[in-house]
Amino acid sequence: MTGRHIDLPVLALGGAALLSSVFTFSSGGPAQVEFVHIRGTGLVLLLICGVAAVIAGILRLRWLAIASGAALLAGALVQLLQADQSINWLAGDGSTVALLGGLGIGLLAVTLTPRTSSAEHPGSSDQKRTANAKPD
Repeated sequence: MTGRHIDLPVLALGGAALLSSVFTFSSGGPAQVEFVHIRGTGLVLLLICGVAAVIAGILRLRWLAIASGAALLAGALVQLLQADQSINWLAGDGSTVALLGGLGIGLLAVTLTPRTSSAEHPGSSDQKRTANAKPD
């Protein structure tokens, strides 16, 4: 072990973005069920950002996770601005805004929130210890 751990929240959100691409194939069956309307350029954006987030989670590349989250959030904003317009670059609707926005905000939140490791605070699990207490 090199001591370098996988960034699980970023990896999970990247995996969720990739897994969400299965909504593209939701038109089968007797009744069409579309939880998320994701097609064309929106699907490409989702897949590229999902792969980038998975790579960022595995390699702990913070800048790549931020870029992926920002791209997803920008896609959601573009789709939101094009709602009910004749131009629809991402070929989506409100569900596309929700999916891209949720994943983008999630990636940015877990990446930009400062985290403390248990190695920095070895007594953090013991509630009786204080900051000035001497170890036993």
